[in-house]
Amino acid sequence: MAREIKPDQEYRSKLLKLIPSEIVAAYMVLHGVIPAEYAKWGLIIITLVLLILTPFYLKKFEKVKENLQIILSSLTFIIWVYSLNGGPFAHWNLYEPWIASVVLVLWTLIIPLLFRTQPVED
Repeated sequence: MAREIKPDQEYRSKLLKLIPSEIVAAYMVLHGVIPAEYAKWGLIIITLVLLILTPFYLKKFEKVKENLQIILSSLTFIIWVYSLNGGPFAHWNLYEPWIASVVLVLWTLIIPLLFRTQPVED
């Protein structure tokens, strides 16, 4: 099933399609295997690599064509990284758990409401 959002899709479908769940899952697995002494640079590197891979993954494997959806999904990945114990942001002292929770909840709930697609003309 392609992840591209269609004009007639309901809220829940849009919500699920805007979260790059495979990329977030890859981050969680890689985060768990990085030894503590390499955590700072390891998290920075895997976050950047996965962020760069997100658009390619969405285009190639999920058949997403809408650039706005790719941008929003990439931002969603960063928000999920921030919410999962801060990731590299924690090493820069930029992580606040309560802020992470608020941003994750609000972003996840509001973005599907704001995301609009144009009907495809035949």
